[in-house]
Amino acid sequence: MNTEDLRAVVGAAVRAPSVHNSQPWRFASHRTEAGDLDGVDVFADPGRALGVIDPHGRELHISCGAATEFARIAARNLGQACSVQLVADPASPEHIAFIEIGPPEPPTTEELALARALATRYTERDRFDDRPVPSDVVEELRRAAASSGSWVRVLDKPGDEVTTAVLLAHADDLERANPQYERELASWYRTEPDAADGIPSSTLPTTPVTDRASSFRLRNFDLSEHTAKAPASGGDPPAAEHPLVVILGTEGDDRRSWLQAGQALGRLLLRAAADGVSASPMTQVLEVPATREMLARQLGLLGHPQMVLRMGYGLGTGHPQAPRRPIADVLTS
Repeated sequence: MNTEDLRAVVGAAVRAPSVHNSQPWRFASHRTEAGDLDGVDVFADPGRALGVIDPHGRELHISCGAATEFARIAARNLGQACSVQLVADPASPEHIAFIEIGPPEPPTTEELALARALATRYTERDRFDDRPVPSDVVEELRRAAASSGSWVRVLDKPGDEVTTAVLLAHADDLERANPQYERELASWYRTEPDAADGIPSSTLPTTPVTDRASSFRLRNFDLSEHTAKAPASGGDPPAAEHPLVVILGTEGDDRRSWLQAGQALGRLLLRAAADGVSASPMTQVLEVPATREMLARQLGLLGHPQMVLRMGYGLGTGHPQAPRRPIADVLTS
């Protein structure tokens, strides 16, 4: 592994999704006693934690787990053997994982497909096309999550969507009633064109979420003057939205489980992107402990929900991607 390869691996890692695009990670090259590059250490960046919606760091660890998976796929695309060791050292809580780079080893056909998807995956905050996601693609998503020790539950049973929608709306109401939540959300909203993190206005749909015909309460990043983008009244009613909704979960609910959920999320999103399917999170219901517990109980989940995603085929050809910090800002080589 050389310096150029290292930058390619980290460049792929930072393309991973993160809560509010906070990018709460750091990377450091790992060297042998002889000084040769043999891997990458992944660290959480607590300075980028969201203390209001994520006080225990669950979503932070999921974000870092997804970045770790993106890095692994990039290393395999370079034709290198690669293994990931999750770190659980109480003496070094910021140390997330060690990505060990091994000898040359050709990537599989599946790994090549996932690597190609690194450049096309994006978070779709607008409506999806009416096309349903085929059952064989859904099964691929299940397998992608299972390969990282997680499970996927599709909301396809009677009452699933209603239960989830009600709890999601309740959680959103509770969060929006908290002034600290509003301040934290506003601190990650970006209007400047050269922003390197956060949620830029360019990635949000022109129709405010309050005017969407969505069965599920979508997070509203437009907190002030940006709601002026609402269309004039008197036009056609908004089209109903019927996305595929899935829950990704794990058997456990500790730091290691969160990282595994992140790895599964990263692989699932790349597998989806390889099939032309996009996703966006609906995590309010998981950020309020009471609604998270009720979701698991009322849906009969065998484990702990870690992510809720709406999924489908994005409309149009313009898919704005959120910005990323320069590699030099996150990599210590």
